[in-house]
Amino acid sequence: MLESFGLNAVEAETYLAILRCPNEDLTELADRLGLAENDVAATMRNLQEKGFVRCRDHRLRAVQPDLVLGPILLRRYAEAQRMQALMAALTEEYRERAALRDAREVVEVVTGAAEVMARWEQLQLSAKSEVKGLAKGPVVVADPSQSAAQRSAMDAGVDYRIVYERSLLDAPGDPLQLACSVDLGEQIRIAADVPVKLMIIDSRVAMVPSLTTSAEPSALVVSSGALLDIVNWVFEAVWSAGVPFPVTGATLKQADRQLLSLLIAGYTDGAIATQMGLSHRTVQRRVSQLIAIAGVKTRLQLVWHAAKHDWL
Repeated sequence: MLESFGLNAVEAETYLAILRCPNEDLTELADRLGLAENDVAATMRNLQEKGFVRCRDHRLRAVQPDLVLGPILLRRYAEAQRMQALMAALTEEYRERAALRDAREVVEVVTGAAEVMARWEQLQLSAKSEVKGLAKGPVVVADPSQSAAQRSAMDAGVDYRIVYERSLLDAPGDPLQLACSVDLGEQIRIAADVPVKLMIIDSRVAMVPSLTTSAEPSALVVSSGALLDIVNWVFEAVWSAGVPFPVTGATLKQADRQLLSLLIAGYTDGAIATQMGLSHRTVQRRVSQLIAIAGVKTRLQLVWHAAKHDWL
């Protein structure tokens, strides 16, 4: 797993060994890993350069996992946001050049509210293993018990992973019926901001709104190419950054719980940034995201909400 954070297999194994047995010397560590001391020493220098270990009291100690992995995840989230902007630009380019596309290009333009809804249901019924989606307002059909296509797909064993924008939870009349969706097996996450509505079937075909100034609804159905890859990437990035629903202390990321604890303890943003090894701006951005997820307006309300709902 740590290989995805830039470590090779030996470095990952060494870091975990240092983390779990911090008092072992180089000889003991080499024996545990079954490696030569020179090789272990070289690996530890690499880990120090990458920020996974630090020298303290003349010994190399493992850096707290959330402090070293957290900034990496935040950089990836920033990259995902840039990809979201790229996706929007590419979608606009596709729309502008629709009339010039070669007939062989596999992008279908669906126009009209009834036609878009019919194609949306048809795509769900074609799913074999998984439907992924990003949802933001306005809500058309959210409750799977009201959507025959989604209910039929879920009954057939198709997994649903949907990220809902936080603002949708405040809509009057509870149109989302998320508790019902969870009971039916839908995997749900909440994000402070969802860039665009979309639906992806088995990672092979996607449906996204067409960015048009026309009053008549339209959508693009993309079944291959770079745009489909970007749509899949954007969904996975938003899904990774989302908070599982219902939001509890168990579903919040460890870094978020640590940030909240420091906030409740009275730490300033600067002190929190120093404590967690983050930039001042990153701390402010994450606090704003937690405020949005909680559906409150101020930091004081966030602290109260976190305490009331056992987020810590």
